[in-house]
Amino acid sequence: MSELIERIAFLKKLNQTFCIVTVVDSSGATPRKAGARAIIFPDSSMEGTVGGGAIELEAIKVAQTVLNQKKPLFHHFELDKLETDAMICGGSMSLFFEPVLPDRVLTIFGGGHVGKSLARVASEADWQIRVVDEREGIFDDKCFPENAELIHDKFPNFIAKNELGSNDWIAIVTPKHKNDEQVLEAVIHSPAAYIGMMGSPKKVKEIMTSLVEKGISQSLLNKVYAPIGLNIGTETPGDIAISIVSEMLAVLNQIETIKSCSQKQEKYL
Repeated sequence: MSELIERIAFLKKLNQTFCIVTVVDSSGATPRKAGARAIIFPDSSMEGTVGGGAIELEAIKVAQTVLNQKKPLFHHFELDKLETDAMICGGSMSLFFEPVLPDRVLTIFGGGHVGKSLARVASEADWQIRVVDEREGIFDDKCFPENAELIHDKFPNFIAKNELGSNDWIAIVTPKHKNDEQVLEAVIHSPAAYIGMMGSPKKVKEIMTSLVEKGISQSLLNKVYAPIGLNIGTETPGDIAISIVSEMLAVLNQIETIKSCSQKQEKYL
């Protein structure tokens, strides 16, 4: 058991994707008891075991669903409903599936006032932060989270050198219209979890029209969150940063309808 725990810690350090499956309860004749663990990878390979046979096959299927949905799951299994007459235990097992995913990385294109505020707020919400800017003297360590990676480079150079994956999140908040379009055109084909671009509705429409004229499909452009952030009456850089991170959290948690958690009573209206 201690070896498997060490293995989990090692895989986390490598920033790998996997699912931890733990037997939390069992009754009757079962192949493993509470506390047994296994690691299941996206390719369905496994380290450790929760019992072998039919229960393990089902665990692999559920683990793939958990990894796709990126949410933990508790699942109860009746073994006699799973197994053939070649091996009938007749007991039951409850398994907990915990997805372990690579760090979420937010790349902020533009280190100005909004970029600074966004870096701080997103860092508090557990994103790893990279800020890219072409301008000299834009980075002041005191204005960014301690663990933020500050990159002085031309936007196209950075994008050409760094592959963007499904755990990447992108916020385009540069100070120039042409830079926003340049960055969006370069990242639009990536599998990034989120691509947001700041700007007025007029500016966004102009950029989208220009990219369509360059041959980029409307279906690709539809995945862009622009103007970026939730409509919560933002004005200051801090307000805008909060609205952006709120939108990213809604995307992360697959929240389609945004609503208040409070229930206003008539006497307060």
